[in-house]
Amino acid sequence: MGRISAAEMRVLMIFLATAFLWLFRMDINLTMGGQDITVPGWSNVMGIAKYVDDGTVAIVMAILLFIVPSKQRKGETLMDWETAVKLPWGILLLFGGGFALAGGFTESGLSLWIGERLHGLAAYPHGVLIGGIGLLVTFLTELTSNMATTSVLEPILAGIAKANDIPPLLIMIPAALSASFAFMLPVATAPNAIVFASGHIPIRKMVYAGIVLNLIGVLLVVLTVLVLTVRIFN
Repeated sequence: MGRISAAEMRVLMIFLATAFLWLFRMDINLTMGGQDITVPGWSNVMGIAKYVDDGTVAIVMAILLFIVPSKQRKGETLMDWETAVKLPWGILLLFGGGFALAGGFTESGLSLWIGERLHGLAAYPHGVLIGGIGLLVTFLTELTSNMATTSVLEPILAGIAKANDIPPLLIMIPAALSASFAFMLPVATAPNAIVFASGHIPIRKMVYAGIVLNLIGVLLVVLTVLVLTVRIFN
């Protein structure tokens, strides 16, 4: 790779500064030697905690990339617009849209409202409930992205858990794990599309094999949650 250049060192410093500002923005509570210790966050020390969040840090540091000179050429900065437009903005919009959607479900009270309408779920055994959620999420994620699936369902599951007096992690963890079981269709995930595009595996074989893998995955999730997760999270 060679020796690190001055421009690369400056990018590294901005990245480390971003991580530091993210980690220490809010107060950190520690327990050492039986004593509770609070490390004050920089936003509280400066009295601006109400006005800044992680997004503020990201925006400021991104702007710095367009300001700090790279020292490669005169007038050249670490980042220019020609390079910025080549970034995978679609992925950023996908994640950002997912977070916004999840926040809308929670802030509007829609997730809790749906949970209250499904108040009878507490009567089912935990194994049946976890298996049903796993199957629903597994086959839903074949048609939608993992991010979209979890962003929509996790707030709803949290509302269902609250309305039915069920431990939230008991149904939210299986949903998060099952969202990765996209084995059936080429549109489910990029690796599936690459394999299908090779022409060696017809859609029928992919669906048959994917169903088997999905069912095995859901079964493993049910066993894992009932055996390990319950013990770990008490």
